[in-house]
Amino acid sequence: GAPVHVYGIDMSGSALSLVEDLPNVGSIIQGEDEERVARLLRFLRSTIDERASRYATRRAATLTEYRSITGVPDEQRILLLLDGFSTFRAEHEMSAGKGGIFSDFLAVLAEGRAVGVHVAMTADRPTVVPVSVLAAFQRKVVLRQAGDDGYMALGVPRDVLSLASKPGRALQVGSPHELQLAILGNDVNVAAQTRAPVSYTHLTL
Repeated sequence: GAPVHVYGIDMSGSALSLVEDLPNVGSIIQGEDEERVARLLRFLRSTIDERASRYATRRAATLTEYRSITGVPDEQRILLLLDGFSTFRAEHEMSAGKGGIFSDFLAVLAEGRAVGVHVAMTADRPTVVPVSVLAAFQRKVVLRQAGDDGYMALGVPRDVLSLASKPGRALQVGSPHELQLAILGNDVNVAAQTRAPVSYTHLTL
């Protein structure tokens, strides 16, 4: 019931363009535009620092507490989407010094949650995500893997999903339940999803 502002870094073939027109989405930045990516991450870091200082003066440890103490329910959460972590890491990890894009991302990931700045990201294989980064995520969703080893590495049963499972079928780490992510229509191609009309009658489960 409270506002959420969304930003995105698209390192994986413009898939995030699907959400760009939503009214609460500020900007979806293509990964090759390093200047805008750097500017977005600096903005998020400055927002985190400003909020941490402001929340401390009101003795609030989290965004939820700040809203309750101050009576300001419309202090927005911020969600950063990163599609294609492996490409992002490969391009920016070597410049991980102070003020670098990768180090700014790690700072947002580590310091943002308490003040309402969250990250959701995708990775194409478990081995590309360092343990320190993986530990920062409270919820992990595993889509179909190419082999059983992928499921084992991610800590989910290897006998639930197979290459024959329907598109969008997934498992949540630490949960016994199988998930189904909705798609628009029957064609999972990104271009087809972009063209598909947004209607609940077209959702395939």
